[in-house]
Amino acid sequence: MLWPMDPDFRAAVIEDFQSRREAAPGTMAADRVTVDWIGPGSGPFRVRKRDFEFVVDEPTARGGTDTAPNPLAYFLAGAAACLANHYVSAAIADGVDLAKLSVTAVGRFDRVLVDGAFRNVGYDVTIETDEPVERILDLAGRADTMCFASNTLANAGVVLTTRLSLNGAAIGTLRRNAPQG
Repeated sequence: MLWPMDPDFRAAVIEDFQSRREAAPGTMAADRVTVDWIGPGSGPFRVRKRDFEFVVDEPTARGGTDTAPNPLAYFLAGAAACLANHYVSAAIADGVDLAKLSVTAVGRFDRVLVDGAFRNVGYDVTIETDEPVERILDLAGRADTMCFASNTLANAGVVLTTRLSLNGAAIGTLRRNAPQG
């Protein structure tokens, strides 16, 4: 596993999974961040979430000061981190032994000023473990459908492609909203 697993920590992960499995459809939760403009241009911005802060900016070509990653980088990072979290949480809950996990995300979007949107997001998920391929493919399928960010993108019609690599070898590809034909 990634670290010596504290039994209380594993129990908390399993309890969270169980509470979400038992939640009725339509059961809502909420999350909140506050964004404050720092300026002097179209950025940077300070983002606050509980006791955490981080800075978001734009490159100088878009009026920012280029002192931090741009908003779309955080958007992709959030989606990739959400997916990675579900891989690790599912592995903990199910006793899947992971030595290493890495997720790289690439988003392709319309580069227009009005009505621009992501059209597809690709994830490269790299896993190192002694677990069998079938167990990792099962883990991947479950993590993909549990990820709030991926579900939100898929529900908006964004094409999602996840390429899976186990111990340096490609083992499969998951697709959501892939064009037919």
